[in-house]
Amino acid sequence: MEIIKEDTGELTATLHLKLSKQDYLPQVEAELKKLQRDAFIPGFRKGKVPMGHLKKLYGDSLIMERINKFVSESLNQYIIENQLPIIGYPISNPQNKPFDVEFDQADEHEFLFDIGLTPEIKIDFSELQPIKYYLIIPSQTDIDRQIEELRDQFAELVEIESADEEAIIEGKVFEIDDLSSPKENGYEQFIRLDLKDEALPQQIKDKLLGIKKDQIIDFLFDSAEDLARFIRIDFKKAKEIHLNLQFKVSGNFHKRLPELNPDFFHQVFPEQNIETLEAFRAEAAKKVHVDFLQNHSDKTFYLAIMQQLLNHVNIPLPEDFLKRWIAFHENMNSEEVNKNLDKFVESIRMEILRNHLINKAEIKINEEEIRNYFAHEIIASNFPYFQYNNDIIEKITQVVNVAVDEAMKNEKDLERAKNELTDVKLIDFLKSNLPLEFIEMDTITYIDSLSPKQEDKALEEQTEEKLK
Repeated sequence: MEIIKEDTGELTATLHLKLSKQDYLPQVEAELKKLQRDAFIPGFRKGKVPMGHLKKLYGDSLIMERINKFVSESLNQYIIENQLPIIGYPISNPQNKPFDVEFDQADEHEFLFDIGLTPEIKIDFSELQPIKYYLIIPSQTDIDRQIEELRDQFAELVEIESADEEAIIEGKVFEIDDLSSPKENGYEQFIRLDLKDEALPQQIKDKLLGIKKDQIIDFLFDSAEDLARFIRIDFKKAKEIHLNLQFKVSGNFHKRLPELNPDFFHQVFPEQNIETLEAFRAEAAKKVHVDFLQNHSDKTFYLAIMQQLLNHVNIPLPEDFLKRWIAFHENMNSEEVNKNLDKFVESIRMEILRNHLINKAEIKINEEEIRNYFAHEIIASNFPYFQYNNDIIEKITQVVNVAVDEAMKNEKDLERAKNELTDVKLIDFLKSNLPLEFIEMDTITYIDSLSPKQEDKALEEQTEEKLK
């Protein structure tokens, strides 16, 4: 096998892949021998099917399958080894002749594949106009709300005899069989239920009122969706669990909110030497501004700078190749391609620019960062009131690690985590290297400055963050 690259333009090339029979026939023969050993074919005993008969039945299809696999793997390996910055993926050259196994007896075959190449980009950040960056600072109302949330998170749990409308109930939920007995090797999980939680269905609250330690009650769910929401697990996992669960109470509690004194200040911020309420409010304010609105501001900044860079930097593209690639990739005719070409070109230019900046910033995402991302997400979603309480976090570490292990197996979740972590690092890189005009703005003023559509989106994100 041999691959030769022929430049056909500044940003295009054709890969000539020369393939001999020795590149694929040994693997085909091996597959046929495996078939001869294992195949069940009417009229023949297992392992006694003549090779000629197998070749007649499967030979051509195995050859085509092996050729397609070999060509695909060889192209990918060549592109990686030669570090070719391609756009999309190779597409068949129009000069390729149809390959017919039955009639083409040549010892060597040549396949042609066209590729588009990304251009080299040069960016001088000093040439850019200063970009407005809104540094969100909390309003006094935000700080008051944050302090109350911190008091709630670090509240002492005082055990009570029976659950009332303000109770927090801890216990274990476990799967049962059709005879209402604990299922062997069934699902079980420690959970905490807050009867003041508005998201908890009223019928469940009614069932829990008055319950005492060591009591067991049944929960029958209508669907896997309801079960997944209740015990906060993946829907796919919920479908594997019996919809009838039992819940055994290990304790009922009330929250005793801490006083605003140095002991509480040290508990919340153990690495800070905070003695006064004024200093505590200043530190609590930092918990506010790094949340929803600052993230919204960062995303707005990122989109603005990327658009300015697109307008500033020349990113030529091989238009003819792109049209053919889009037609093949999106299954479009020429009229549809021309109609949507500008949208595709803008998207590809943006992706090329983003990849260039990622390489320039030398951004890498490792496994530990991804696991921490999932852990934070799981804790914020399932234990929102305790995400800053290290004592509670230590107790639920095992549960969180199991959930993280499951998330690490999901390719879509992994891709999402990598993209979000990359965006965070990319935004930090841009903030550190671009000329910025910092503008401080409190949360109320910032929301008022947004367009109605942007305001709705920001408030929606704010609400979602609080619900977590």
